[in-house]
Amino acid sequence: MHESAASPEEFWVFGYGSLMWDGWESELGCKLRTVATLPGYRRTFNKLSVKNWGTKAAPCPTLNVETDSSASCVGMAFAFSQEARDAVLAYLRKREGKSFRIEPLAIRLDDGKEAKAFTPLYDGKNLSDGLRLDEQVRMIRAAKGASGPGLEYVRGVAGQLKALGIDDPAVRDLWTALEAS
Repeated sequence: MHESAASPEEFWVFGYGSLMWDGWESELGCKLRTVATLPGYRRTFNKLSVKNWGTKAAPCPTLNVETDSSASCVGMAFAFSQEARDAVLAYLRKREGKSFRIEPLAIRLDDGKEAKAFTPLYDGKNLSDGLRLDEQVRMIRAAKGASGPGLEYVRGVAGQLKALGIDDPAVRDLWTALEAS
């Protein structure tokens, strides 16, 4: 994971949820993966998936990031060649959906260097702020979408964060509550 930063001929994508763990990048020619930090943002389970991890009848709370000047979101950064840029961004737009903006945001790579990384930000109609932890647990246990059960989504994110030594309170607290239920 501690590899050198990408060259100017490469561009970055930042992942904070399933982009970190499902292997999407290998099919698109990722040149480098490294832990990175997105300052001024924090993870939150406020995006209700009604396709990939849930349905309209049983939506699944999934991750988004929201601004928080006192926080930082630690995730994965992926470097790709500039030649792959159009294909990678088209893939991300299709994968994430029309309600996601793919914004270039400042990140800090694991080696301390700074870069801009395209980051998916959700601001669509399926936002649900203020769900209590017990409501999230109930919804995740009931959700199953095209990509699988909601529980598998949270398990995948929690497992990847643990493997990387990243402690994120939103993910840790939800996974602990899911394991206890």
